[in-house]
Amino acid sequence: MGLISRLFEVPSTVMLKKGIEGTDARHRALSNNIANVDTPNYERATVSFEKELQRARFGTSFIGKTTDDRHFRIGGVGVVGEVTPRVVIDNNTRFRADRNNINIDEEMANLAENTQKNVALTDLLSRRYKEIRTILQQASQT
Repeated sequence: MGLISRLFEVPSTVMLKKGIEGTDARHRALSNNIANVDTPNYERATVSFEKELQRARFGTSFIGKTTDDRHFRIGGVGVVGEVTPRVVIDNNTRFRADRNNINIDEEMANLAENTQKNVALTDLLSRRYKEIRTILQQASQT
């Protein structure tokens, strides 16, 4: 792996990219939930990725065995690049007569929070790329 590609694969940069992937997936799920607020029998989707990122970054001493490629890695020293957002369908909550479980106020609040996270992560990654550009420019001048 060359120097330039290694600059883009620094763990903090990979974490930022994975965080953006996660917030993008969550945005799609929340938008879909909001679009289906009046669809009978619709089950809301959520996206989980933060705990998996932390687990991959720090690892644990316990290592679990997976029996399916869709299972999350449990314990050990994880590989951040292998973390993918996971969509979970909430089929346990029902509070409306039409069996739709969307609370529009909750979804809108979650969308606003997720948007803020995405903007912050995107800003940090942009700054990281500017740092890499500066490093490359300085290296090309020497």
